[in-house]
Amino acid sequence: MVDARSRSPHGPGGQTCGVSEPEAAQLLHASPAEVPALVAEHARRLAGCDVGVYVIDIDGSCLVRLAGGEPFPEQINARLGVGPEIPLECIPEVQEVCSSRVPGSAVEALVARDRAIGVLLSEREPQNPLDTLAAEAALAIEINNGYTDVVHAARRSKEIEPAAEIQQNLLPPRLARLADADLAGGVLPGYDVAGDFFDYAVNPDGLSLCLADAMGKGNEAAALSSLAIGALRSARRGGSSLEQTAAIVQRATAATGSRTRFLTGVLAHWHPSTRLFRWIDAGHPPPLLVRSDGSADELDDAVTYPFGLDGERKFHVAERRLDAAERVLLYSDGATEHQRADGTRLGLEWLLGILSANRARSPAIMIRSLQQAIEGASPRPLRDDATMLLLAPLN
Repeated sequence: MVDARSRSPHGPGGQTCGVSEPEAAQLLHASPAEVPALVAEHARRLAGCDVGVYVIDIDGSCLVRLAGGEPFPEQINARLGVGPEIPLECIPEVQEVCSSRVPGSAVEALVARDRAIGVLLSEREPQNPLDTLAAEAALAIEINNGYTDVVHAARRSKEIEPAAEIQQNLLPPRLARLADADLAGGVLPGYDVAGDFFDYAVNPDGLSLCLADAMGKGNEAAALSSLAIGALRSARRGGSSLEQTAAIVQRATAATGSRTRFLTGVLAHWHPSTRLFRWIDAGHPPPLLVRSDGSADELDDAVTYPFGLDGERKFHVAERRLDAAERVLLYSDGATEHQRADGTRLGLEWLLGILSANRARSPAIMIRSLQQAIEGASPRPLRDDATMLLLAPLN
């Protein structure tokens, strides 16, 4: 297969290769619920063999068949994703896993911008390339997700708690390659708990970041997170500064009128041309600065108490210029307080060790490695969300 990052879906003169313009238009304008079956049908004609359409579940733990029948299994269990997205550098691994389940099969990634949302799995090497169809299919699936539950339902491979459903709908794409930085974020577990969220947005003035943890678990925590992210986005989209955004989040969470409902969080902003990283820490684990040599520091300047306590207040903004190859991790305490089988907590030093061991890897693989390490550290289920967002400025 051709590298999904380097190919173009267009041939000479702007004509699509391997898929006709009518077929491409059919995918974009078909009934949303019919798109997966149409993708499988077009792929079968091009490939000259059966083709299955797969997406990855919200935990990143298995590929789930969206369309296509035999000889394709309903699920292919393997932790391949960061949430419902697959890092592009992991596609060879996906091919290996799929070949073990369907011998002789070939994988074509469904790439949406900078991450794979699934794959086309043909039972043998296709007669014609599937890359252009895969690009059109990924676009059609992403666009139509807002109109149908077909893909969302497939991505939920087991029963999901309502609070976790709210959380999944709050989150932006887990993986993003921007002009000046790579981002990767993840939340464990995917199907319950649900008090955390992360968010980001790239705008002309730089990159805004947030990671927050609502007090408690379940529906109340999810409701508070929903309110907080609404306040955050309204402030950001209204042109508010970092300090003003924090004040707006504070007012919104305090307006619930309960001193037992509060939110810890880090609001941050990174300016690529000056390499200035600015942040506000409201009662949250401090951001971690990870250097290329594996050493790390907590950015613990001016930590204050959580959002939602008291009324109007001012927030202090800390700042630091990031050197080349330095990365910043925002994380929730579920990543360090998860308990081993003997009841001891994983702890900050453990987390720093995982970061150091994976410091040379891409942000997506670093986050996936952290998630795998957390899940593999104990047979105990997570009692709190383990949420992470990694910023890796590009040199």
